[in-house]
Amino acid sequence: MADAKEFLRVDSSDEDTTITALLDAAVAWVEDYCNRSFTAGGSAVFHVERWRNAALAYGPVTAITHVKYDDTSGAEQTLSTDKYYIGAATDGSMMIYFHDTPDLETYNAHPVRVTAAVGIEESANVKHAVKMLVAHWYENRRAVVTGTTPVQVPMSVESLLSVERIIDHRQ
Repeated sequence: MADAKEFLRVDSSDEDTTITALLDAAVAWVEDYCNRSFTAGGSAVFHVERWRNAALAYGPVTAITHVKYDDTSGAEQTLSTDKYYIGAATDGSMMIYFHDTPDLETYNAHPVRVTAAVGIEESANVKHAVKMLVAHWYENRRAVVTGTTPVQVPMSVESLLSVERIIDHRQ
């Protein structure tokens, strides 16, 4: 909060509620854009189609917490850890591979759910991109700007985040 207020050149606490809301929105936007969680100790659930090998293209995935699946009767079961393993993909995501797996419920589009620990500490680029978004939204509080010709600052937020982004080309 103090970094954002300094970046915005705001000295009072009158706008703290607004700035906090903008910070939360900016962090959520950056995490969505990058397909990464910048909160260490977070978790994510990946819905997998059947027992297909799958990219866990959000993260970074630091560990698999558990794999749950719906058996042929529709009851939720936990898959034994010796029935899967993970490996790194070249794009920064993780892949999960299954073997010797049980039968699944027939009429369920996503009967397999992988819960994983995710999160990484944000880099200086990510911190600066968040501050830039907060400043932009703080100074432009309406969805439409009238009376001016808006221009995007070249080499801005997307450029700062491009090195952090996970793009899954397999889907």
